[in-house]
Amino acid sequence: MLASFVLTMIAGTLVFSKDACDSGLCTCSGEGALCRGLNLTYIPKFPKRIRNVMFNYNNLRKLEENTFSNLSTLNVHKLAIAYNHIQNYGNITLDNLHHLKIFFLTGNLLKSISLPNVIHSISRLKLSILGLKNTGVTNIPEDLFKVYKSSKRPSLEQIDLSWNKIHLFNLSVFKPLKHLKILDLTGNKLADLSSIIMDRGLDLRELSLSSNYLNFFPNFCPNGTAYFRNLAFLKLENNSIRFIIPGHMNCLKKLNHLGLSYNSITTIEPDTFYFLSSLLYLTLDRQSDTKSYFNPRGRAFNNTKLTKLNLYGNKLKSNHLDPQAFDGADSLKLLTLSNNHLTNTENLNKALSSLKSLHVLLIQNNYLYSLPNVLRDGLPSLTTLDLKYNFISSWPARFFHNKKDMFDINLQYNILKTVTSEMFPKSLRDTLTTIRLNGNPFVCNCELVWFIQWIHRESYKFVGYPEDYRCLSITEKICLNNTGVFISVTTLTCFFIFVIFIMSVIYKYIWHIKYHIYMWRYRPKELLDIAEKHFVYDVFVAYCVKDSDWVLDDLVSTIEDGENIKLCIHERDFLGGKMIIDNIVQHMESSRKVLVVLSNDFARSKWCQFEMSLAQKLVIDMCIESIVVVLLENIATVNMSKSLDALLKTTTYIAWDDQDEGGLEFWERLKTSVKREIDGH
Repeated sequence: MLASFVLTMIAGTLVFSKDACDSGLCTCSGEGALCRGLNLTYIPKFPKRIRNVMFNYNNLRKLEENTFSNLSTLNVHKLAIAYNHIQNYGNITLDNLHHLKIFFLTGNLLKSISLPNVIHSISRLKLSILGLKNTGVTNIPEDLFKVYKSSKRPSLEQIDLSWNKIHLFNLSVFKPLKHLKILDLTGNKLADLSSIIMDRGLDLRELSLSSNYLNFFPNFCPNGTAYFRNLAFLKLENNSIRFIIPGHMNCLKKLNHLGLSYNSITTIEPDTFYFLSSLLYLTLDRQSDTKSYFNPRGRAFNNTKLTKLNLYGNKLKSNHLDPQAFDGADSLKLLTLSNNHLTNTENLNKALSSLKSLHVLLIQNNYLYSLPNVLRDGLPSLTTLDLKYNFISSWPARFFHNKKDMFDINLQYNILKTVTSEMFPKSLRDTLTTIRLNGNPFVCNCELVWFIQWIHRESYKFVGYPEDYRCLSITEKICLNNTGVFISVTTLTCFFIFVIFIMSVIYKYIWHIKYHIYMWRYRPKELLDIAEKHFVYDVFVAYCVKDSDWVLDDLVSTIEDGENIKLCIHERDFLGGKMIIDNIVQHMESSRKVLVVLSNDFARSKWCQFEMSLAQKLVIDMCIESIVVVLLENIATVNMSKSLDALLKTTTYIAWDDQDEGGLEFWERLKTSVKREIDGH
């Protein structure tokens, strides 16, 4: 407190001899002066050149006639006195500040009672921007701007009333402001605008109603009348809106930016935005309804002018994406689909095929295991592709050979182990200017030499070079020098392969014998040991991603929700940022049993085969109780491996096709199988 007083006294003494810039009290550059956080109780003098004064986080507390006297000889254009603990705004005028255009009172506790004094003080100025953000205002007096009714008065063009506590008011309050273009009401407590938003006297260009308590899309077109005929920018983000009613906005013919992020909208009906003839940018990301999936119907985004569409983080699943959802969006250039669940590329291929003008496609973190074929056969204008955080391990040769305009590709943090020159044809390599492949588990062998050479040759293209790339020390010379070693290693490898082949023939039926011996001799004792072990999950579910709908929609709801049996589902329970193999081993060892959901897709998947083999090993090692098999369909002979055949011959499986009407017998058998074998011991 004493230090603050001394600082103020020293500053006051200096002011009489030097201005705030020469004395070093404030930081001055060109026409601007910054006096921030100095605990000053007055506004000091400044040199004639100063036009913009930033006097934030000081201690004015009370505004009086002489508060701005040191500014009266300057041509001040911008004045900010934010966060100055001002609670009393006196009945003053700012007539001496003839050139003031921008006035910020942000963060002062003015409250509603001070608003008339604020407006009175600026009424004779040519002020265009007034900032009243976070000032404690709860309501706006109906006659607040009556002084502007005279046509000779200059009018405000922009008012910021965001982050106050306004819960009810009438927009007709602003009617005297003939030139008001921008009104920001973000972060208030507005819940129902049905009776207050319309007034023919307003000519707004931008209106923000984000972060309020709106449950319905406001009606901007009562009886089809466009009261805001020139409105171009409308933000309704972070409310609780559940439905979009086209009739409430179709009259906004000049609207080009519509923000609806962070609401609870799930269904987008056909032609919802069709009549917004100037719409360019639409944000519908992060819809937080927990009961329904995001569901865009056919032609949901039909609008010939729309250029940017954001659908980030909407829990959008492949089977809820209508194949015609983007039909009619002929001018769409940027589409964000990141952080959804678009695992099935078939629907995605159909939905994106109509986007002939698309330049940028962002589809991060969507559990994609392969590239959608539409990237090869469609999207002729694509320039930027972002597939970060998926499970892509490869793609066919010359997949991108038609992408002559693509200059930016992002495949960070996938599961690429190698990259061939056919995967990046020369035509694509020459076009690309930005490449992001870091974060992939590349295998450092001589097959990667060409790729390492490309990285070194055009390192400026590779984001994260060199720190984020593995195998950069591999060269052609090293590979040639190791040719003799390679021959020796190859000979030894062939010998061991031959030995392993002979042993595998002998071993063909050994597993069956060991399994039955184990079941007869060791199983009862080890089950007691397992009973004392703490498991995180009751059942680890091993399944192919193409069977995820059955697992998530049928199995989870019946077994986990209905029987309180804790399932481990990789789409939900695996930890992000870890290797897939580590996730599988850790979670399977933490589960009491393993449920194998067997299908032809499962039989063809290498990852699924790994999960099944690991489960068999854990049973033999007595780390888990047992394996339960659900047979979704008959396995074709071509897909039947030896280990799979052994599993079916030694394990009683439950067939989905054999269920009775309603599936009651199937589910009862499955519930009995997955429940603990040891209980109370």
